[in-house]
Amino acid sequence: MAAIYSTTNTEGIDVNAVFMLDTSTVEYPRPPFITGELAFGTDGSAWVYATASITIAAGSVVILSAVPGSFSAALIGGSTAATAPTGRWLGVVGGSQGSMVVPAPSGTQTGSFFWVQRLGNVPNIKTLATTTASIQLYTSATLGGVVTGAAGGAATTYQVNGLVISQATGSAAGPNTGIANWPVVGSSA
Repeated sequence: MAAIYSTTNTEGIDVNAVFMLDTSTVEYPRPPFITGELAFGTDGSAWVYATASITIAAGSVVILSAVPGSFSAALIGGSTAATAPTGRWLGVVGGSQGSMVVPAPSGTQTGSFFWVQRLGNVPNIKTLATTTASIQLYTSATLGGVVTGAAGGAATTYQVNGLVISQATGSAAGPNTGIANWPVVGSSA
């Protein structure tokens, strides 16, 4: 898969860049883009600008905050999977090669800002080995940011609609290529 890059007519968009907002720099109090801004790119991709206060591994699937204007990203699944926040936006973190990691802020940093992929061919999606191509995906009941092809049962997992892996079998080691079509949270599994 070729590297994905922005084709939006806006200067400075780099889907591989993580901006660390720091109170000790001249950029404070603003990141370079407003959270929620959309950018379109090659390979049928679309991205939304988001923020986080946690470390996010490459290929992680994230859920975006329902608070208007926030676009704060959190890992899907894990211990927060019990209630399905049906209809909430999902995306994949990883940049153009699927290898970008978002670090947690530290010291005088107040937030990490980055692009989350919501549409197009995705270079890497964190999955469990039970995942196969083009099947319904679910959150993992034990691992945050990871999807699986096996439902965990009522009140433990929920559906991930609009996201599939595109290779024969997923693996924990990855990379697992996929296709995103404006993914959202479905019902409890």
